Amino acid sequence: MDKMTHTERIKAVLEGRPVDRIPFIAWGPHLNLEDRNVNDFSKAIIAYETQHDFDVIKVMQNGLYNAEDFGQIIAEPENSDDAGFKKTVKNAFNSLEDWRNVTKKNVFEGAFGREMQSVKAICDHFQKTVPVLPTIFGPMRMLTQLCGYAPGTGIYQGESFVGENIMDFIHAHEEEYFHVMDVLTDQIIDVMNGFLDMGADGFFYCPGGDHTDFCSEEDYFKFIRPYDVRALEAVQGRAWFTMLHVCGMENLRMKDMVTLPVQAINWEDQSPSNPSLAEVRAMTDKVLMGGIDRNSDFYGANRDKVKAVLRAKTEEAIRQAGTKLIVSGGCEFNRETTHRFVVWHEVMEDIAAEQ
Repeated sequence: MDKMTHTERIKAVLEGRPVDRIPFIAWGPHLNLEDRNVNDFSKAIIAYETQHDFDVIKVMQNGLYNAEDFGQIIAEPENSDDAGFKKTVKNAFNSLEDWRNVTKKNVFEGAFGREMQSVKAICDHFQKTVPVLPTIFGPMRMLTQLCGYAPGTGIYQGESFVGENIMDFIHAHEEEYFHVMDVLTDQIIDVMNGFLDMGADGFFYCPGGDHTDFCSEEDYFKFIRPYDVRALEAVQGRAWFTMLHVCGMENLRMKDMVTLPVQAINWEDQSPSNPSLAEVRAMTDKVLMGGIDRNSDFYGANRDKVKAVLRAKTEEAIRQAGTKLIVSGGCEFNRETTHRFVVWHEVMEDIAAEQ
């Protein structure tokens, strides 16, 4: 088979057609010193893809880029490992009045505008040869970011005005909640359409309520899911490849996640507390993304042993998921693993050569 471009390869997998080799992707680490400068950030993303030759570009944006224009104050990182999403100094929403008075922001100005320019530079460089997926946080996830709500994680400084259980707060203030979620959903749709205008192909989409310990089934379908569906359906026909990233090491709401309107699903399938590729394959015929343990498979001094592990994991992923598969990790890769990406690339080429 003739060599495919990355875009051709991904489209073939989505359609269940043969490919010249199985696609693979990694993303991370975050670019904490570059991600708030258009020139530095876009060049770093371009360099990352050029060096590693992955089949998809997941744009590693500052994890609070969507909160900045609403007034979230984020401290400057002090080093490359000083993640921006852990540096909130002041939350954007600090009272119920902030929910009542929220308004949409212009996506071509401020922090949103910065991200638009970065995505355009990346898309202009690669000229549709590789799918470009900016990161989108769903409406509930965006709301929790704006309120500084992340119980038990230690991510945010200070206390959130919603208290220790945001669902209890929502039950007590449903009218204000539905209002702020309507505005945030419309904002996200504007952002997604803006990225598509810049040349993006789809999105790395992080939904809300993707843990069973976050809320009940009833609350998920009343308060959270309708907004994710609304945002995702708004770009159907424009975004041809959106991957759903279900983040976490346990208690994932996979039976609900797999029915969201996306083309591919990614989660920490290597966590023993999460469903395997085979278990999720039994739930859906969508493209599955996983197979590699980002926390262990790339470590070790012996190159041949690392390669053997990656080969075995890739073959097992194929066995479990079938051909509608993109081999990947379950989340952001650590900085010290990236030097082994060349070994991973060899594995993918070796398997292709033996087909």
